[in-house]
Amino acid sequence: MNKVTFKDLGLSSDVLKGIEMMGYVSPSPIQEKSIPVLLEGQDIIGQAQTGTGKTLAFGSVLLSKIQKEGKHVKALILSPTRELALQIHEELKRIGKCTNLSIVSVFGGSDIERQIKDLKRGADIVVGTPGRVQDLMRRRVLKINNIDFMVLDEADEMLNMGFVEDIETILKATPDNKQTVLFSATMPATIKKIASNYMQDDYMHIQIKSKTKTASTVSQYYFETRPTNKFETLCRILDSRQMENTIIFCKTKRSVDEVVASMQQKHYDVEAMHGDLSQNQRTNTLKRFKSGHIQYLVATDVAARGIDVDNISHVINYEMPQDEELYIHRIGRTGRANKKGEAYSLVTNREKNFLMSIQKRTNSHIEKLDVPSNQEIFDQKIKELLFDVQEEMLKSHKDVFMDTIKDIPHDMRTDVMATLLSMCYQQRVGFDYQEETSAGSQYDRVFMTCGSMDRINVKDVIEFLTKYGKIKSSDIGDITIKRKFTFVDIKPKVSHKAIKGCQKQKLNQRRVQLEYASDR
Repeated sequence: MNKVTFKDLGLSSDVLKGIEMMGYVSPSPIQEKSIPVLLEGQDIIGQAQTGTGKTLAFGSVLLSKIQKEGKHVKALILSPTRELALQIHEELKRIGKCTNLSIVSVFGGSDIERQIKDLKRGADIVVGTPGRVQDLMRRRVLKINNIDFMVLDEADEMLNMGFVEDIETILKATPDNKQTVLFSATMPATIKKIASNYMQDDYMHIQIKSKTKTASTVSQYYFETRPTNKFETLCRILDSRQMENTIIFCKTKRSVDEVVASMQQKHYDVEAMHGDLSQNQRTNTLKRFKSGHIQYLVATDVAARGIDVDNISHVINYEMPQDEELYIHRIGRTGRANKKGEAYSLVTNREKNFLMSIQKRTNSHIEKLDVPSNQEIFDQKIKELLFDVQEEMLKSHKDVFMDTIKDIPHDMRTDVMATLLSMCYQQRVGFDYQEETSAGSQYDRVFMTCGSMDRINVKDVIEFLTKYGKIKSSDIGDITIKRKFTFVDIKPKVSHKAIKGCQKQKLNQRRVQLEYASDR
C-alpha cells in the first residue's frame, strides 16, 4: 500500500508549495485524518497530543479555502497564550508563503495600537488570545460577525486557564453557518459542552492515540522525597549533576514564583516563565535561555508550550503534572534532534503510585535514584572547579600572582591552596548542606499566622524574617505557604531570635504571630 502524501489530500497548489518548502512530504496521523474532513466543510474536534502537527492540519485547510477579498476577517484562531499565538502565526506564514493572504496576531502584553493598525490594513486570518480578542471587539476594530472559520487551538488549556466565559462570549458573536474546528490534547466535559452548544450536530470527533508515548532518547528517573525536603532535594540534584539548559516544571504560577525566589536566594542562574509576566519579559527570558545565558527556567505547563528549544539537557518535574499527557509533553522537551536527554521527577509517597501508573501506560522505564549525598555534591563541584582552573591556566592569567605565591611560606602553601578551594567550592554550592536529607534535623519548623490569602510569597517571607528577625537569608530553609498559614524552616541557633523579633509585626497589612510548629 502506497504511503499517503500531502498531494493526495486535496489542498491548494499554493499551500502544497509552502508545505514542500517546509520539507514535509507525508502527513502525520492527525493531518491525514482531519484535512480531508475539514476541506469538506465539516466541524471537527481533533484530539491529539501536543507536537503532532495540529497547526498545519487546520492551517493548511484555512489557507487553501480562503479567497482574498479584503472586506472582512475570514478566520479567527484562539490560542491560550501569547507564545502559542506567535508560534501559530509564524507557522501559518510558512505554510501560506505562496498565497497572498494576510495574517495578523493579537495578544496582550504588546502594543495594541500597532495591532489595531495591522487589523485596519486588512486581515484575512486573525490569531489571538481570548482577552485581547475581546478588547479589540469592544473597540469595534475586530469584527467577527462574518467569519467563515473559527478555530480553538489547545482548547483544554484555555479552559484550564479559566477562559470558558471569554470563549463563549466570542463564539456568540460569530455567525451560525461558520465552520468550527476545535483541537485539544484531552477531552474534559466542558469541551463537550462547547461542542454541543456551538458546533454543528454532525461534528466529527477525530482522536489520535500516540504509538510512541515517550521518546527513546529520554532517560527517566525519580527521587522520592518528603514535601518538607523537596526544595533541598531539587538543590541536591542541581548541584550533583552537570546540566546545560534545564526546565523545571511547576503546576501553578505561584509555585513558579516561589521556586524561583528560593533558587535566586541560593544564587542559581534562574528565571520564571508564566502567563503573568509581560510579553517583553517572556521574550527576553526565552532569548537568554536559548542562548545559554540562563541555565534554569522554571515554568508552568501552559507557558512552556511556547518554548521551542532543541538543546534542553534536562527536565525536572518539581511538581507532578495532573495527567499522563502533560507528563509526556513535559519530558518531550528534552532528548530532541536525536540528542540524549534526562527527565527527573520529585515525588512524595502519595505521588509514587501515579508515577508508576504513567510508567505502565506509557510502556517506559522510570528508574528510582537515591537523593544525591553530600559526597556526590562535593565530587561534582570539585570536578567542575578543577576543570575551570585548568581552563584558566591555559589563558596565562596566573602570571601576575606568581610573586604572591613566592611570598607564602612553603609549609603554608598546601593550607592556602585548600582554603582557596574551599572558598571557591562554597560559592558554587546553592544549598547549605550540613546533613543528609534523611536526617531532617538541621532546622526548626516555625509556624506563621499568614498565608496565600494575605497575598504573600516566598520573597515576602524572607524579607520579613531578615528585617524584623535580624537573621540572614542563609539561615532560612524551606518555606511552605498554605492558604491561612505558613511553615518556615529556620536554623536552630537563630530561630528563637527570629520568632521574638517578628512577633506581631505586620506582613502585607496582617499582624503575624509566630511559634514553633512542634508546639502547635
